[in-house]
Amino acid sequence: MPLWGLGTGRSLRRYRRDAAAYRRALEPWQDEADALRTQLAIAESFSGATAADDTSVPLQLAPGERVFSVLERASLVEPRNVPERWAVGYTGFSFRLARGVRYRDAVNGKKKEPGDELPAAVDTGMATITDRRVVFHGSRRTREWAFDNLAGYHNDGRVPVTLFNLANREKVSGLLYDRVHADDVHFRLALALAHYGGNVADFVNHIERQLAMHEGARPEPPQLPPAARSALHTRRVR
Repeated sequence: MPLWGLGTGRSLRRYRRDAAAYRRALEPWQDEADALRTQLAIAESFSGATAADDTSVPLQLAPGERVFSVLERASLVEPRNVPERWAVGYTGFSFRLARGVRYRDAVNGKKKEPGDELPAAVDTGMATITDRRVVFHGSRRTREWAFDNLAGYHNDGRVPVTLFNLANREKVSGLLYDRVHADDVHFRLALALAHYGGNVADFVNHIERQLAMHEGARPEPPQLPPAARSALHTRRVR
C-alpha cells in the first residue's frame, strides 16, 4: 500500500526498510540512555545505606560504614588466569563494558566463544559492597576485600566476574554474579570506591561524559525520498 499515497517506487521501499531498522536501533539506544540517566541521578544523590536504613544487611557494619549494594546470589571464584591490567577507583566503570557483559548471550544466541567460560565457583552465597570493602558470605567461606589494601580490580568484559587484587594477598579472587546484574554491580562498586576515595564529583563527571558520548551516537532517522518529500510538501501547501 502506498505510504501516504506518495508512491511505491524502489526508493520508497528502501525508506521503509531503513525506517524499520531505525526503530529497531532506537529502542535499545533509548533503554541505555535511560539507564545512564538513572545511574547519574543515583551517583548525584545516593551516599549509601546504614544498618538503621536496612536491617537485612548480612554484614556487621563498622561505625560510619555505608552499604551500596547487596548481591543475594553471588559466587566466590579463584581464577587460574589473572588479568594483566587492573583498574583503580571509579575509573573501572564503563557502561558499555557492563552492558556488553549483560547482553552477550542475547547477541551471540547463547553460543559459547573463546573466553566466555565461567570460572569455577569455590563457594556460593551473598556479597555486600560498602564504601570500605566488598565481603562475600558463603556457606563455607567468608572473603573480604578491603579497599585500604586494594591494588586494583578488574571487571571482565566477557563474563559477569569482578576480580580483586589486594596488596596484602598473593592469590587473586573475586565474585561471579548473574549477567543481568552486571551493569549494576559495576556501577555500585565504582560509586562505593568514589565515596571511599572522596572523588564523587569526578565520578559524576565520568558518567556525564559517557552519557554525552552515548547521546552523540543516537541513531539517525532515515530521510524520505526526494520525490516523496516534494509530494508531501505540495499537499501541505494546498
